[in-house]
Amino acid sequence: MDDKIHPNYKIAAYLIFAAIGVDLINGFIQKQNNPAFDITVLAEVSLMFLTFGYFAFIGKEWIKWVLLLATILTIFPVVAALNQPANNLNLLYASQFFSSLLKFSAFTLLSLASMKK
Repeated sequence: MDDKIHPNYKIAAYLIFAAIGVDLINGFIQKQNNPAFDITVLAEVSLMFLTFGYFAFIGKEWIKWVLLLATILTIFPVVAALNQPANNLNLLYASQFFSSLLKFSAFTLLSLASMKK
């Protein structure tokens, strides 16, 4: 079964896992800066993307469309950051942008891969 999975699916899974790591770091930074930040939302979103990474790792073709939708929804905080003056942009927004870039790169790799080698 493993030999039928395109190598891009494994790379995309690792990109998703890296994006989760960045998101977790963002959450802990945000928790320190804003005590009202709900850490359970961070845990739920991280578990959701871990599931996406797992399905990409085992080669499910449909995951690219789910990942695209989820990536589009996670870009909204980055768009909100663009409305701020340049001197107010901080590490949190830069890392959110990097996380979204990792997720979109995973979608691109999944889109370029066919299920057959």
